[in-house]
Amino acid sequence: MIRYNGKGYSSWKEAPVERSSFSQLGAQFSIPIYWKGNQPLLWEETYFYWMSSLRRWRVQIPMSLTPDYLEAQVRALGISIAADEIHLFVLTAFRELAPKADSPLTPLGWVLESRGIYAPSSIVDTYEIELFKDLYLSEDYFATLPASHQTQRDLAQIYAYENGYADCLLLNTQKNLVESAQGSLFLWINEAVVSPDLASGCRDSVLRAAFINALKKQANISVAVRPVSPFELQNAEALLILPPFTGAASVTRYRKKTYMSSALQDVLTDFWTKLL
Repeated sequence: MIRYNGKGYSSWKEAPVERSSFSQLGAQFSIPIYWKGNQPLLWEETYFYWMSSLRRWRVQIPMSLTPDYLEAQVRALGISIAADEIHLFVLTAFRELAPKADSPLTPLGWVLESRGIYAPSSIVDTYEIELFKDLYLSEDYFATLPASHQTQRDLAQIYAYENGYADCLLLNTQKNLVESAQGSLFLWINEAVVSPDLASGCRDSVLRAAFINALKKQANISVAVRPVSPFELQNAEALLILPPFTGAASVTRYRKKTYMSSALQDVLTDFWTKLL
């Protein structure tokens, strides 16, 4: 079941556009919607994040896209969610028409899909990473948008796959860490959580912002959101990758450095416990 521009379809075959040609409609980006039981999680943050991204993306936003309308669209999918489960929905926005010189402002199209149960943590025995240095990310105003640098992330993940790594870390033009190909990066250094700031060019996300805000409220944890040098990977006691669409993963190895501490995973577990 999908919702395409407010109408329900049992599959992509019934929708007025084929999945294979969906990506040709225009630039697109997706955001996650987390749902527990009968209620959305981080709903206000998610809605306003989507709206601000659409405005920066320069598309015509229908006045009907209110928080209540969007919530009703999720409920209209008719997904039964257990009280103790988190369900993931994905909301994808796209330009219904390609921008032209005489009509650059294009109407918005969107698709809402169910992706099944969301597990906050991904339990793996080995999660080895490496730096991806074939290209460097920009740090401009649009770098934080969901779709920005997606091609670079895809290339980094392909590089990781071809070379036997679970993930790769991306660098910006200043040779500082930005994020991994899959998600936001967090380091545990000397009893403090360190993460690249938005000015470094990392993808902004509701989950990243909520996690950082929750950390800042804990009296026993110091938080530093700032430029991060790749040399700090050797000093870190733990690394955590926080993807928006899949469960977080604790890094086990970077080159000759192994990470044994569960500090960041424990902090993440505490975050989800309080959120739920």
